Amino acid sequence: MENHLLELANKALSTAEKLGAQQAEVYIALSRSFSIEVENSSIKSASEIRDGGCGIRSIIDKKIGFAFVTNLNEKDILEMAERSVSIAKSSVADPNFVTLPSASSRYPSVKGIFDPAIDNIESEAATNLIIRTVEATKNATKDLKTAVEASISTSTSTRAIVNSLGVEGIQKATSIVLFSYPTIKTDSDQNSSFEFQVSRQLKTIDPEWVGTNAGKNAVANLGGNTIEGGDLPIILTPLAVSVVLGSGFGGAINAEEVQQGRSYISDALGEEIASPALHIVDDGLREGGVGSRNFDAEGFPSRTTEVLEDGILKSLLHNSYTANKDKVENTGNASRPSYSGLPSISTTNMVIKPGKGSLEDLVSEIDKGVLVKNTWDRPNMTTGDLSALVAEGFYIENGSIAFPVKSTLIGINMRDVLKRVSIVGEDVRVTSSVVSPSIVLESARVTSG
Repeated sequence: MENHLLELANKALSTAEKLGAQQAEVYIALSRSFSIEVENSSIKSASEIRDGGCGIRSIIDKKIGFAFVTNLNEKDILEMAERSVSIAKSSVADPNFVTLPSASSRYPSVKGIFDPAIDNIESEAATNLIIRTVEATKNATKDLKTAVEASISTSTSTRAIVNSLGVEGIQKATSIVLFSYPTIKTDSDQNSSFEFQVSRQLKTIDPEWVGTNAGKNAVANLGGNTIEGGDLPIILTPLAVSVVLGSGFGGAINAEEVQQGRSYISDALGEEIASPALHIVDDGLREGGVGSRNFDAEGFPSRTTEVLEDGILKSLLHNSYTANKDKVENTGNASRPSYSGLPSISTTNMVIKPGKGSLEDLVSEIDKGVLVKNTWDRPNMTTGDLSALVAEGFYIENGSIAFPVKSTLIGINMRDVLKRVSIVGEDVRVTSSVVSPSIVLESARVTSG
């Protein structure tokens, strides 16, 4: 299959070049995903989705044409090559376009990206994992009335890319996500929570861990209260960090957003913008990383990029277009949601390097504060202002967890988030493409009620 995809890609590339493309790029993606959803112990739905297609980019005198097709039929792909050239000829030139990436001597080999056990998983084995998750969830909520929704999804994807400058790469990858969402009721209260694991390797998935923690989370959040607001220390656990920093900072270091003036850290490259305690790298080479890959969505080799070190913003994240525009080195962060879109920019694995201390240790150092376990709110990327509802969290008093909070908001600007990191813990967790421990902010504005 891999050889067939590369043959198709090279035929499309040759067609575009013969029709007048000075540079061309062909990106083919093929995927198969399988998912099961259950309510309690009954299967709610099961589905398998297969998708494949090809996107072709042609360049003529800085004019860019793009066309895609939602199948892998050779005739249709060659027609799209012709169409992309036609679009390029009639487009307006982009003065900032310089060139597509050139070929590298070799791609790095990243381990743990593909797992045959996920690729070949049978529905019976997947169902067993999800039923074990449900049972563990119910066991954790003991005698409380509990309804459990759970899901498992697996995917296998293959992507191939070639271009006129010698780029040629193909890679196969797998992933699995196991999720539990319990809702519990008492005579006076009702609460929901969740837990999940995401991985590229089946052997790392632990349904008992997912279920037990989902149930414990739901129980722990019963009886939430409002608190007296003010400027208080804040602990962000890894789930909260994945939103606040993973999305909120990961989006800000996107070079395209910076170049367009849409980032709150525009013009900050090389400046001290953060606490020295916060060390962040974008690591596309991390073994088994959810965002790891041998090459990015333009066929440029993956790498590890120092983003924040000693409080200094060392680098933005670039694809070929933004790197050429800024006349800097490409960081290999080109990204595509599918074959149907042009390359954008995203993080690979955002890794926040751990410090010292368990979550319990971090809590013990706080007299009064808030532990934010989860929030769904992201900052305004232009201003950096963040108003985050504490979806799950706890009030800390005298170095201990006192009770869960409700109707509580955290208000802070992201530049202050970066500056006010006082402690980084050691309780590292993988939350999709973010790898982080808990972190402590010296203070943020808390409102409740």
